[in-house]
Amino acid sequence: SSSLRTRAARAGSTPLTASAQRARGRAAEMGKKSGESEAKGGSAVQADIKRLTGVIEELSKSAPIKVALYVKQGAPHLATAAVYILMAMPFVAQAFTAVCGFVEQLPKKVIYASLGFAACFFGGIFPATIAAVEAFRLYGGKDAVSTLKRLYEQCVKAYNAYEEDKKVAPDAKDQTPQELIVKKGVVVFSAVDPDVVSEGLAELATSWVGVLAVLKVEFARTVTLGERIGEELYMYVQRFEPALAERLPEGCQKWVPVVMRCVVKGFAISMAWLVQRVVSAVHSAIRGGRVFGRNVVDFLHDRKLVNFTSDDGYVDELIGWATAAAGLLFQISLGFGLPFPLNFLLWPLHLVEFFIRWSVS
Repeated sequence: SSSLRTRAARAGSTPLTASAQRARGRAAEMGKKSGESEAKGGSAVQADIKRLTGVIEELSKSAPIKVALYVKQGAPHLATAAVYILMAMPFVAQAFTAVCGFVEQLPKKVIYASLGFAACFFGGIFPATIAAVEAFRLYGGKDAVSTLKRLYEQCVKAYNAYEEDKKVAPDAKDQTPQELIVKKGVVVFSAVDPDVVSEGLAELATSWVGVLAVLKVEFARTVTLGERIGEELYMYVQRFEPALAERLPEGCQKWVPVVMRCVVKGFAISMAWLVQRVVSAVHSAIRGGRVFGRNVVDFLHDRKLVNFTSDDGYVDELIGWATAAAGLLFQISLGFGLPFPLNFLLWPLHLVEFFIRWSVS
């Protein structure tokens, strides 16, 4: 053992060869360059955030006084979010294009089967979104999709022009926020087609009004139920208002009835929406299972894997009912929520669901 330690000590004390020294020098130089590039990238991002913060603060001066204060306080956070969103836009656009290209290559029966499967497992989690999609399809869905594509192309043009302007004519450090707003506005407005933008926004607004009218009729029972339950609960809760008002400053006591009524009604409407979730989950599971079973059997028949279609026998119905039961149990077991990582991947749908429910209620 002592001889082994002696050899190891000699090996550790042996000087590096010339090639090893050059390799170590190149590695150190590469690490230094990468650190410098990261520092430059970080400083550039911080400069963009600082510049955009000034722009937002300047724009807040034209807002109402009560709103301008909060906009100015949140300007650094809004600027940070905007900068990182702009940095992520190219990657999001590439991913969106890749997904669209992949979906276009799929057979229609596979697409319909996938939609039916999703309705089975997520119908009660996103009831308002699914209802909005169905209403959207009835009220000019194809035209609205083509409109969205045209608006997306205009957004890409504006973004490319914005990035090109940053390369050709970088923003001067001594530019005021007013000058920067004018400069970027000219670049963006010069790149897009005003007719396409105005017509597209008008078409989308018309479609949304039609969809919202259908949703209000469809979920009127839910909203009315929540309103009535809220009124009944408020009759019992309002007896606690005097005790609560005594604990507040004199200027805030007048807000107690309003806040209590809003809180109670919000709770009641949430409970009514929970009941609607169960109803929508059952309906979506049955309907989605039927679509899934029929398209799976027809797809297998087209591929010569089975010798019968969805109109022959009851195989498609067995598949549909089994999938519907599995999807309904999946939603109930999770309490109409989503586990990780589905809650992270589908957070945009949660925002859409919240906006639609807020618009209807």
